Amino acid sequence: MTEVEPTDESVPTGDGLVALSRQHRLLALPMFVLSSFPTDAGIAAVMEAIPAHGDYWAELEEEGVLFAGGPVLSGEGSDPWSGRAMFIFKARSLAAARAVAEADPMHTGGARQYELRPWLLNHLVVPDGAKS
Repeated sequence: MTEVEPTDESVPTGDGLVALSRQHRLLALPMFVLSSFPTDAGIAAVMEAIPAHGDYWAELEEEGVLFAGGPVLSGEGSDPWSGRAMFIFKARSLAAARAVAEADPMHTGGARQYELRPWLLNHLVVPDGAKS
């Protein structure tokens, strides 16, 4: 295994990482990643919340907030879905992003809990025929 030598260089964070991305002509679009996973309430609670949850994210898509989202499948094609999902969306701040996450009917009803992280979108390829 290759060992990494310690360095005195600082790791870019926040605005510094955005500036570095822009310097290299990357997209540098600040976004948020929401990982959503079932609570102890189980998959039945997730399934019950799907209609309101789907309507919620469809509205955010129409408003231009949602960038991408959908179920996270298991590693094996034949395994049942665990109820996990991931969403990538825009928000003005971490507090605003938390408000979006907390308003999801999956979370308000207790079917899922979530983890939220800031994310910097630098690369994007839209597949031919997407959303056609």
